[in-house]
Amino acid sequence: MYRTLLLPVYLPSFLMSVCQGAALLLIPLYALDLGGSPAVAAIIFAFRGLGNMLADVPAGLAAEKFGDARVMQAGVALMILAATGCAFASNLLQLGLFSLIIGLSMATWLLARLMLISDLVAVNFRGQALSTMAGLQRFGNFLGPLSTGYIVYEFGYTTAFMLIAALASTTFCLLMTRAMSAETEAALSEPAPISASSPQPHDKPKNAAAHPIWQLLRAHRSILLTGGAVVFLLTLIRAARTLLLPLWGISLGLNAAEIGAIVGLAAGLDMLMFPVAGLLMDQLGRRPAGMSCLGLLSIGLLLLSCTTTPLTFTLAACVAGLGNGLGSGINMTLGTDFAPVQQRGHFLGVWRLIGDAGAFAGPTLISAITAGVGLSMSILCASAFGFLGLLIMARFVPETLKKQTPSGATKDPN
Repeated sequence: MYRTLLLPVYLPSFLMSVCQGAALLLIPLYALDLGGSPAVAAIIFAFRGLGNMLADVPAGLAAEKFGDARVMQAGVALMILAATGCAFASNLLQLGLFSLIIGLSMATWLLARLMLISDLVAVNFRGQALSTMAGLQRFGNFLGPLSTGYIVYEFGYTTAFMLIAALASTTFCLLMTRAMSAETEAALSEPAPISASSPQPHDKPKNAAAHPIWQLLRAHRSILLTGGAVVFLLTLIRAARTLLLPLWGISLGLNAAEIGAIVGLAAGLDMLMFPVAGLLMDQLGRRPAGMSCLGLLSIGLLLLSCTTTPLTFTLAACVAGLGNGLGSGINMTLGTDFAPVQQRGHFLGVWRLIGDAGAFAGPTLISAITAGVGLSMSILCASAFGFLGLLIMARFVPETLKKQTPSGATKDPN
């Protein structure tokens, strides 16, 4: 499985995650450098989430029509455009526009990549495949802030953003090279599960007719309301954490290099958890993994609001990083588990739209709360949303992991 996914998925994912991790650190810091307040920086950061939302459903439809490979290439091309634009942005409006394009890029890239894995990997191995991909993403999120924080400190924002564009260009060349391979084209056009497994929970006959999105929403409204609420809240606090760490670091008097080092350390701990997350999802279930993630992430944010020194700031960031790492791949795994085979692109587009609405709502709420009552209160509110997500998952979200019995049948571990 890992060998099959290495070149078409894992290596490009790692490179793009370095680009994303670097960009997510630089956008709020650059907004502050251009003269914006913390509330304005949060709004500009929220444009990235808005871009995610705008691209989710169209990207899913495009992947079904044109193929995963072409849509992945389009996502990387948008990253090249956005990073180059940020490098030469001279005001907050321009930075907000290119932040939006970064959101379009990542949603397009992630949706196509998720569809490819859901086609190629069977359900009982999907948690490990997706947590590995999420682990590589976290490794990139470790290297991105760590390196670009120093680059900004020494050479400035233009150089840092141009390096992101160069790395995205390397990824694009890799994808184009793989697209020319007949083996990869065959894998993309006629996917078969890498590992034998039980039928998916929503499998349909191959001749099932496609339904419009509104029928999909009606047919799956229960899981979209419960599981979707958890995904929304988890993505909200993840986006909040990504934004709040640099803003809180600035409020403590730290510079870009110091903030990058602390964020990188937290991302490193986050990264180390992905094997644990994969085994947790595939052995104990999706719900224990999701609940562990939400609980520790919320506690980390709660602790962050109490920090007053670089040391306590680092400790709180690391607790949040550990919690986030225990949820490596959880949103993607739940989405692919619940997705009906014949409407996978439609469903995953809607699923990502729900999550990315959280990525947009988190920074937007932080901006409003920060402008009204201060940055510390916005951190407390983000933590409260995390605990709400934990409660909903514990009470309402069904377990999707199906275990093999000795007779070959499947059963729910709960």
